Amino acid sequence: MGGAGKGGGALLPTSLAETWFDRLTKFYLIPEGPFLAVWDRLVVFSALINCILISFMIAFNHFTAAAWICSYAIDSIFLLDIYIKFHVAYLQNGLWVVFSKEMALNYLHSGQFRFDVLANLPYDLIALGWIQDSQGLYVLGLTRTIKMIRGATIISFFGRQEKKLHANFGTQILKFIFYLSTLEHCVACMWFAIACPLGTAISCKRPSWVYGSANRNSTVNIAPLLQTGLDGEEWVFGLASNYVHSLYWTVVTMTTTGYGDISAKNDTERVFALTTMIIGILFYGYVSGTIASSLSNMDSRRVAYHQKMDAIRQYMNDRDMDSDMQERVLEYYDYMWERNKGIDVKNLFEDMPSTFKSEVALSLNNSIIEKASIFTGCSIGFKRKVAISMKLYLFTANEYVIHKGDLGTEMFFITQGRIDVFWTTDLQRPTASLIDGAHFGEFQTILGYKHEYSARAVCNTDIYVLSREDLDVAFNAFPDDKKLVMNATSNRYNVALNSRKSRDFGTETPTDVTSEFGQAQVPPLTSRSSSNMKLAKRRSSNGFLVKSQERILDDIQPSRQLAFKSHSLKGSKNSLNNLTMGGAASDVIIAIVESSNSELDDPPSVPELPARMEPRISEESRGSLLQSQTTQSRSRLSSNA
Repeated sequence: MGGAGKGGGALLPTSLAETWFDRLTKFYLIPEGPFLAVWDRLVVFSALINCILISFMIAFNHFTAAAWICSYAIDSIFLLDIYIKFHVAYLQNGLWVVFSKEMALNYLHSGQFRFDVLANLPYDLIALGWIQDSQGLYVLGLTRTIKMIRGATIISFFGRQEKKLHANFGTQILKFIFYLSTLEHCVACMWFAIACPLGTAISCKRPSWVYGSANRNSTVNIAPLLQTGLDGEEWVFGLASNYVHSLYWTVVTMTTTGYGDISAKNDTERVFALTTMIIGILFYGYVSGTIASSLSNMDSRRVAYHQKMDAIRQYMNDRDMDSDMQERVLEYYDYMWERNKGIDVKNLFEDMPSTFKSEVALSLNNSIIEKASIFTGCSIGFKRKVAISMKLYLFTANEYVIHKGDLGTEMFFITQGRIDVFWTTDLQRPTASLIDGAHFGEFQTILGYKHEYSARAVCNTDIYVLSREDLDVAFNAFPDDKKLVMNATSNRYNVALNSRKSRDFGTETPTDVTSEFGQAQVPPLTSRSSSNMKLAKRRSSNGFLVKSQERILDDIQPSRQLAFKSHSLKGSKNSLNNLTMGGAASDVIIAIVESSNSELDDPPSVPELPARMEPRISEESRGSLLQSQTTQSRSRLSSNA
């Protein structure tokens, strides 16, 4: 019994084979495995050449040494194919039978074996008894015409390919090319053989089409292929030209064009011409109908998507939705079609077993997960669970991914496009710009904080999203990985807090700035046009109204004012430690410093701390420091102005 090779069958492993004879005789091959996939295509191509070569040799009396060598080389390929089929495994009760005896008996009892014997019998040896000196090669070639039944191999091969659901349109096109080339070549050879049965000039019948047009008053005349010489009838043109004339008539007749320059001159040719026209009508009708059906099926998703879009437009009109929102919705679905061609990628593999589906998801999303540093060192099972839970969402240009102040429930992985991150509420200067490979939102999702920044798509962007609920399911299934991820997230968050402190003291570094992302950001856009009225409406509708600097300072919570004073003015480390002992602050996008604070239009930003820290400050301290803090903050604002 052979050993299972990688990819569907192989020779007997060296460790089990005692001799080379064992390796060449005791092996098995799995149908549609890598070797048989290539071998079957070689056999099909050999069958095509076999049909073309045999018919050409007989019709045009072309019995050269090269033609005979090619013919017997094809015979060798088909004999080797019989030997290989004795070692092809077969399914029985859902299991592959790979024992040598059982595989051989299965092939011997099949109809395929009887067909192969009929197509590969040595008919040449049988014809040797009738060979004469004058026509020996012609008789030998004529006996090989039965080997043209190997053309059925082409039909069976494409039949198996079309049964596969994943067969594409190119398979049908290739099938029609094989069918068309074989059929038209054989008809052309038969058309020439009717006029010249032995393929020689002296064997041509008179009248026949090879003698040209007999009507001298006709507007469509053709020069004869034969002329009378000193030694009798001679060819006017060469072998290639004779074949082109025959093939030209075949194509013109089968497509029902019928120019009449080459036409039948006797009853035999007329009957054959009628038969050819009928076959041509049926064949080309079948081809055109099949292609039209295939194209219609290929476009079925587009038709269904158009119907969905019509329903969406009708619903938005019935609900009197404003035109700007309607345009945004339609742009989103246009981008969905551009990316997925109407395929529901979220539920595409729902019919698979969970284990297989998780492996497919990991193969698709593993590169994304590997770029997230918090998942470094996690088990493969945990990564499968995360991969199967990730969902792809498409964001069009200027659409918001997250809003400042929202509760963080999702983690985001950018796979294509660009995201601008805004710390301030004016949304004029992006704090950072993220490209494919970056991820954000892990602090909110894992540590449970609110977003203190907004994120907006600059262009059409593809983002994989991992929700907190799905992440909790993975944590419950893999508690060890949960500890690893929690520790990694906490460590990265501590680095982010230190970056905030460095920023406030004016000692930040590029490493501090990019500490919160899996990949380095591109430089943020320093200016953005605000003349677009649709974008201005969108900002307003999402609650991002531009406020004056004084209004922003008035809205700052007293506890955050106290933090600003104790950190920036007094530089008291004890006060800052008291404020930060209550727990980790929420995920903050560290601003990329464009220039010194004096060059900025906005006053220095106030570091925001989570509301859960505020109870750490007593009410007495809050009341006593509130008044002095507010006065000093306004004084500092006036001096900066």
